[in-house]
Amino acid sequence: SSHRGASAQPTRHRQLAHTTAAMGQGECTGCGSSDPAMDTVRLTAYVVGVTGGTLLHAADGSNTSLKHQEEEDCAHRAPQELHLREEEELRERSLAVELRRSFSEANEQLSLERERTEAQARIERRMREEAELQRQVAETAARRAEDETKRPAMEQARKEAQRKVDLFLSARGFITISLPRTSCFKASYPLHVAVQENSADIISALLLCGADKMVKNSSGRVPLEVAEQLNKKGSHQAVLSALA
Repeated sequence: SSHRGASAQPTRHRQLAHTTAAMGQGECTGCGSSDPAMDTVRLTAYVVGVTGGTLLHAADGSNTSLKHQEEEDCAHRAPQELHLREEEELRERSLAVELRRSFSEANEQLSLERERTEAQARIERRMREEAELQRQVAETAARRAEDETKRPAMEQARKEAQRKVDLFLSARGFITISLPRTSCFKASYPLHVAVQENSADIISALLLCGADKMVKNSSGRVPLEVAEQLNKKGSHQAVLSALA
């Protein structure tokens, strides 16, 4: 192509020289006078006409080369861009996997911690229950031991109370501590009579032998109400204490 371009240039130069000579020849034989300005315009127009094809051809070739270069650049960038996208996707997948793993480990740690807390709570609750059971057992044993110790004295006190009650019931005309005594359509119980007599000792003996302190007489009053009515300036305070 360089050889053809080199051979084309002299040809165009010869044509230009020939045309220039012809134009000068026509001027001399024609009008006999010359106009330098018009001669310059004609020469420039001819030169442009002769060289225009070459310039357009060069411009087209330059555009083709640029387009080809752009295609090559694009073809060269495409694998690189694909590689970069693949690397980015790989990083994103790796990050997602790492996040899932971290989340799973955190959940597992929380589960283990919750299980340890619950296990510790169960142990502490069991220890409290065992301590409470031991306390109850100890209290029961202590009460039993105390009862065993007090039993003879309690039996003796109950026997003495029963003796007092029997003497009281017999002397006041009662059959038992739970049956009333009637007189003039009025009914009274041993506890009411003991309150009227202001006898705290007999009241205690009756209660120890099983008398009901909530029983009502014919007036609808319990022994405590009768004692409160009779209490004047603390006269029946011992009776009130025995019935409390």
